This record gives sequence, structure tokens and C-alpha cells, in this order.
Amino acid sequence: MSALLFDMDGTVIDSEPLWLESEIEIMTSLGFHWDAQDQLNCLGGPMDRTEKYMQERSGHIKPYGYFRDSLHEIMQEKLVSKLQLIPNALELILESRRFGLKTALVTASGRDLMNIALKKFPEGCFDARVSRDDVTNTKPNPEPYIRAASLLNVDITKCIVFEDSQTGVQSGLEAGAQVIGIPHMIELVPHSNLRVVNSLSDISLEKLLSWYPVLQESNSK
Repeated sequence: MSALLFDMDGTVIDSEPLWLESEIEIMTSLGFHWDAQDQLNCLGGPMDRTEKYMQERSGHIKPYGYFRDSLHEIMQEKLVSKLQLIPNALELILESRRFGLKTALVTASGRDLMNIALKKFPEGCFDARVSRDDVTNTKPNPEPYIRAASLLNVDITKCIVFEDSQTGVQSGLEAGAQVIGIPHMIELVPHSNLRVVNSLSDISLEKLLSWYPVLQESNSK
């Protein structure tokens, strides 16, 4: 059996603009500038990297953990009130599940943010869910994707990972999966097991089956 393992932020939910809004709000309240280039330096997490970067940009005027906790609080509100799905995300997931593929959501965000996002999907869209709180080491460590494959009882080398950041791509590749990169404001480092596309809307189940015959072979067993 094969599986499709989906990153969350920027891959299946359109949350990156909300993260940027939240970061700007926090930094502006402290009298500091923040823009898309700053967000780019934090793209893909982990949150500790964002905390350290915001601490440096603000001259360490707040205790460590201030930015992590503030972002978490603001993002909870924004995900509830403003979150939209990435175009074609739900369609691809549902089509793949009807075909018989297993699916998982694998995110470097905390479990509570993940659970808010999951409310935007019909119940049962994902057979497994892995958040930052479910692993010892989050992305770019391969542990999240290895854990997802284990929960699904599938061979990670027969899994396709969908990611939008270099951090997530590294996690998927080091886990041993094939990775489809959908870069957000960045260029991904080439790799033999990485296929880069412009948009999730460019992907259909038919294309996946032609790109990765293992999906068809696994389903037929």
C-alpha cells in the first residue's frame, strides 16, 4: 500500500499570508519593521527558528518564547476566521482516497493549530495526523514523515510527500519518500527524488499515477 503525505501550511491550507499578517502585527506593535523577506527567512519552521530570528530582529527586548506564544495566539484566531484551502487540495485528497490511497497530514505546527485547520476538511480526509507535538524532532528532521508512514503501516519509500518549503522537502527526502515540491517564494534544491511543480492545481490523480507507477501497483495488490 502507498500513501500521500501532505504538509499543512502553504501546501493544503492558504495560511502563509496569515502567518505574515501575524508576524507584522507583532513586530509593528514593538516598533519594528517586518516584511515578506523576513517571513521567507522563517518559512517552513520550526518555530524555534522563527523565535530566534524575531528575537534578533527586535534586539532581544522580550523574553525568549514571547514571539512563539504571541504568534500561536494570533494564529488561532486567524485560522478560525480567515483560513481558506489551497485550490485543488481537497479535490486531490478526495480523489486519491476514492482510488484507495491512504493520506496523512504532517505539519510542524502544534496540534491545536492543526486541529483548527482540520475543521476546514470533511471528516475522514486523513487516515493519520502528525503535528509538532507528536514527535521529538520536527522538520527538517525526517521523524514526522517516518512516523506518518508508521501510523499508516506503509513503506515510506512508497509514499509521496507534498511540501512547499526546503525545510519540509528535506524532511521528506531524508525520510526516504518521493517528494513533490510546490515552492512558496523560494527555489528548492534539486534532488533525484524531488519533482517541482508550480501549483497544487497542476496535479491530478492521473498525473500522480503516471509519475509514480508504485501508486497504481500498490493499489492493485
